[in-house]
Amino acid sequence: TLLYTIKFEKMEDKDVRDMSNGVKKTEIGSTLSLYLQKRHAINNFLLVEVSSSLWLAGWNQKEPALMGKFCVGDQLLSVNGQPVTSVAEANNIMEITPGGVELLLKRMPLAAEYKMYRKHEDVDWGMQIRQNRLVDIIHGGIAWTAGLQPFSAEFADKACSWAITRVNMCPVSILCHSTDVLLTKIDSGKTDVIITLQPSEFITRLSNSLLDHKNYEDFVVRS
Repeated sequence: TLLYTIKFEKMEDKDVRDMSNGVKKTEIGSTLSLYLQKRHAINNFLLVEVSSSLWLAGWNQKEPALMGKFCVGDQLLSVNGQPVTSVAEANNIMEITPGGVELLLKRMPLAAEYKMYRKHEDVDWGMQIRQNRLVDIIHGGIAWTAGLQPFSAEFADKACSWAITRVNMCPVSILCHSTDVLLTKIDSGKTDVIITLQPSEFITRLSNSLLDHKNYEDFVVRS
């Protein structure tokens, strides 16, 4: 049985730009405390060291106890109350703990989220997308009006483009190679959509680390 507790502490929550109902809050940037049985935690996470922090690139998709609890791009802050900055540290604490494992995470702190609305289904969102990358915004379009800009992301103190990692709160694989699949997801809500984006250079680091894992297919969060 999964021992699971989740706490949300509002920590500089970013805004969802909602073109129909004004500004709303999102869970992005919040902290989460998750309690797992040791057997559900050991060797079931693919963590990546980036900028002296630990980030979640994937988790074992064959472990039902982990489903619906995490997002790619979550930052792991501590394990059993001990701050961690390396994969070795995190794994060691999990290994030596006699009981359950407490993970303290920050929900996708590098992400931005937008909710957009259109009056009719045949109105274009005004986004040019290639695979899971946002490559351009049409001036004056819906996305542009919402404040979304193609190269407004920042990673390692440098500007970069955005990668779409979630649509309508459902994950988009960071290994997504089908533009059509992503566009279908975006249009599935008919007249409104919520998209979650993270810096493309950051997502590239996570996806490269994922591909380096010998059993990476078991850890890929599917679209």
